[in-house]
Amino acid sequence: MKVNLATSKCDRYHKGIITGPLCPALCDDRTITLNQCLSSHPANQVYQGWLHGAKQIIMKCNLAPIFHDGIDREMPYERPEKGSSMDDFREMLQDFLERNLGKGEHNALQTRILNAADINNDGKVTLAEAKSIWALLQVNEFFMMMILQDSEHTPKLEGFCGDTYFVQRVDANRLYGIHIPWMFEIFLPTSYRQAMDQWFTPSWPKKAKIAVGLLEFVEEIFDSSHGTFHMCKTSHTNIGYTNKHDLKMIDLRNLYPAEVLKETLTEKTCSKNSDCELTEDCSSMCDETASRCTGELVQPNLSKICVVLHDYLLKEVPAGIKDELTALLDKCSRLTTNTEDMQIHHSLILNNLKSLLWKQISDNQDS
Repeated sequence: MKVNLATSKCDRYHKGIITGPLCPALCDDRTITLNQCLSSHPANQVYQGWLHGAKQIIMKCNLAPIFHDGIDREMPYERPEKGSSMDDFREMLQDFLERNLGKGEHNALQTRILNAADINNDGKVTLAEAKSIWALLQVNEFFMMMILQDSEHTPKLEGFCGDTYFVQRVDANRLYGIHIPWMFEIFLPTSYRQAMDQWFTPSWPKKAKIAVGLLEFVEEIFDSSHGTFHMCKTSHTNIGYTNKHDLKMIDLRNLYPAEVLKETLTEKTCSKNSDCELTEDCSSMCDETASRCTGELVQPNLSKICVVLHDYLLKEVPAGIKDELTALLDKCSRLTTNTEDMQIHHSLILNNLKSLLWKQISDNQDS
């Protein structure tokens, strides 16, 4: 599959249909080598590899959405069409951003996308450059990476070729435990899997540092300059960290703009609340009078994250903060969006958690 993928990409590249900053390395110099497959889903192509033999990277292609989000995705490289002008492409981008992020000021993001497309930095975007970046924008994770490019909590984008993109490899590709290929994991007893998860978990102060990074990321996407974003699949396997225990969100496919979720949900008919579930982590209530789902998600990001952090942080927690941390995490896990003064509760719990964890990290460094 690796060979077929590279061959099809390079064929389009050599025909001038697509381009990208890493096309020469993939197709001409052959200085991108791919080895281990990291995907647990046969349709998704995710490989670990090397760039120029010196930098470890992750290659991603053909990533399917985690739920049917109602967005009609095009076949790659169909648009923009031959003869389209730069103004036409700008209009395409503006429509795309407004559809996904709502009406507002998106000029800075549009400029960032155009700069990424202009791989030879000549101030112009060719048809191949436009087709490549447009195909990438149809991939939700790549779009999220464009938006969160300045975040300390997302892996660095190393480049792309057509609709295949390459990101920084993160030292630990899950919050705890180790990656086991899915064909072996299905035969592994649950007790063995749980024991292995405990063996491959950092010390408590390092876990606290990772947790603070995760809380900072929740804060970042709660009310960013491009709106609010929701995590629709919260799992320890989506959360990684560097060898300095700095958090990195390694799978952004689960992150969706509130605008997209609202539109997707309000188009669904329902007779009960369970009809309004996009994923376990992204659901709304059913307005039985109108037989439509509301656009308001039940569970905020902070609540979902606290569920993940609950057992992670409470195992081997310092005795002096165990009761306080348990109470905070319990309260946090029960947060809902329909609580009165939800934003105040959200901010208060978030700040209290960060303060408690930072104090422990500082005390540990001082001692």
